Amino acid sequence: MALTIESAKQILDDYYDLVHPKYEDDIAFMDALEFLIKETNETEYMVELGGWYYEQKQFDLAEEYYLMAAKQGNVDAYECLGYIYYYGRVGQPDYEKAFHYYKLASDLGDVIAAYKLADMYKNGYYVSKDYTKYVQIIKGLYPLIQGATNTFDPVPEIYSRLAKIYVEEGNEDQAIQLLLIAKEFQSQRLIYSDFFGDLTIMKYIVKDLYSLIQFDPDYMDLFDLYYALQFPCKILIEIHNQEHIVEAKYEDDYFYISMDDKNYEDVDQFFLKAKIDDEPLSSQYVNVNYMEMLEK
Repeated sequence: MALTIESAKQILDDYYDLVHPKYEDDIAFMDALEFLIKETNETEYMVELGGWYYEQKQFDLAEEYYLMAAKQGNVDAYECLGYIYYYGRVGQPDYEKAFHYYKLASDLGDVIAAYKLADMYKNGYYVSKDYTKYVQIIKGLYPLIQGATNTFDPVPEIYSRLAKIYVEEGNEDQAIQLLLIAKEFQSQRLIYSDFFGDLTIMKYIVKDLYSLIQFDPDYMDLFDLYYALQFPCKILIEIHNQEHIVEAKYEDDYFYISMDDKNYEDVDQFFLKAKIDDEPLSSQYVNVNYMEMLEK
């Protein structure tokens, strides 16, 4: 049956309701977006398809659709192209292009592009290092996201940056509070997102938090495993009333993590690939109990 604008939109709605899309669902989704782009020329569909390709790590196709939308002034496309070039997704990092697109988006009020622009001043990417400007931008963004409730608002990203600034200024208590909020916010985001970048954000939040407070194994949540599994230990997790043993251990001087007869080379791979009932750990309610330290 030939697509119409309404049927194509319905395909998109149905796709996002799927827990485990199949190959044919992906094809229908891409065809629907291609149809909507052709029929409407609306940039939101270009960015949506670019974003899908980005999550699939098909970065050349993501760039193609982002550029298509950027030519028509879409601010989300500017931000996304900033990421493409900042991280060198289609080759080597191109900080000049990254700065260009982040600046375009930031000038139009894009908060995410603004904190990435701040990072470029901090690191001296394309521009001269200017830590004062970095601090100024991050502190200026803080009031804009206070009270944010959408789990995809950049609260963890900005709060974690501001926490480091406060540590350097000697205000560790305020830094701890910001990191605790960032961690809770990010844990809610990860219920809905298995994007590798969101897991990386959580890892660094946990790392920064436990550089400021003492780790207490009696009060652990799932994401505290980013800290605990750095060391040989045995941990019991419970999901849907089923118990699973997670071990971080050495064997013949090789350190790895195991759960349910599957091995993972490090904690990053554990969070990326470990699943219970075909669902990522981060999307489920997990009860965590620290069992014991293991010998190296």
